[in-house]
Amino acid sequence: MGKSIRIGKRVRSHYQARHSDAKEARLVSQTTRIDWTLTAGEIGALLLENRQIKTLHPLYNRRQRKTRQFWTLQPYTTPGNERTALGVKALSSEQSEPELYGLFSSKAIALKQLRTLVKQYSLCERVLGLERGEGRCFGYQIGRCLGACCGAEPLAHHNKRLRQALASRMLTAWPWPCSIVIEEPNQLKPTQPDWHLVSNWAYLGTAPDIPELIQLEQRTQPDSFDLDTYFILQKALKTPGLTPYLWQNQQLVPLPALGKKER
Repeated sequence: MGKSIRIGKRVRSHYQARHSDAKEARLVSQTTRIDWTLTAGEIGALLLENRQIKTLHPLYNRRQRKTRQFWTLQPYTTPGNERTALGVKALSSEQSEPELYGLFSSKAIALKQLRTLVKQYSLCERVLGLERGEGRCFGYQIGRCLGACCGAEPLAHHNKRLRQALASRMLTAWPWPCSIVIEEPNQLKPTQPDWHLVSNWAYLGTAPDIPELIQLEQRTQPDSFDLDTYFILQKALKTPGLTPYLWQNQQLVPLPALGKKER
């Protein structure tokens, strides 16, 4: 399974390579039919390819075919408490928290990375919620903590250092109050663009017009968070020529610039 601008050339390359490559020979011998879907452009092709790989589990697309559960780090504060703690949580496409940091393939790996940050930035495990108890933490007793747990360091200083430790790992949160639609022009048929429906970094599908978008929204549930989809959509929003819209009340609304609030 794959994408190509010239399907015939791509197919011929597989057949030509079968004489010198055992993997290509197996692929060709197992092929009985070739189906294809025309998309308006590259983004639509990437989104469709990724979804079909995740759904159909083709034998030769091993890297992409598994939908993995990812874990992330999230700061939180207890009401009435100045301490900023750090939790490890499973990531889903239904979440829209503004502050999530890092993507990890398991909870254990996320915790390991968290403890590495503790050592690198002299953070307090007790303040972060990794160690229970009151007063001086174990790290302070051995010189690894600067004393936020016992008042030797102001909590504001500790919180600032925590933010510095996390800054480069921040994920892009879903910045809009609803789903969006990305219009992708069709170079072969300029009057027939593709409309990609997206919600919380989950790809819901592609439609050729507004009525189809409405039906798509009504019959489709968001997938779980998928890292490949996330990166494809990040690329799409930075690609010149692609136009995103807010999808509000089943209507396309011009998308405000990020960082500007709607009036």
